[in-house]
Amino acid sequence: MSLLDEISAASKLRHRTCIIVEILDELAIEDARELQAALDDSAITHVAIARVLSRRGYPVGLNGKQIANHRNGSCPCRG
Repeated sequence: MSLLDEISAASKLRHRTCIIVEILDELAIEDARELQAALDDSAITHVAIARVLSRRGYPVGLNGKQIANHRNGSCPCRG
């Protein structure tokens, strides 16, 4: 398989959603509303959201990068 074939195959495997959308879909309605409110509030840091979600068992990483990507529109669900 050529390099281009491998890259093309890998690009087809790309998720159309992101972990944040998956979490929002999984949460109870009120928790999803609260998470969305936190995501919409620029005074709440990416890291703070990531820490709480990680403590609750969601695989978002502690550095807040996935939260930042979602907020900035550079994650798969918005791209």
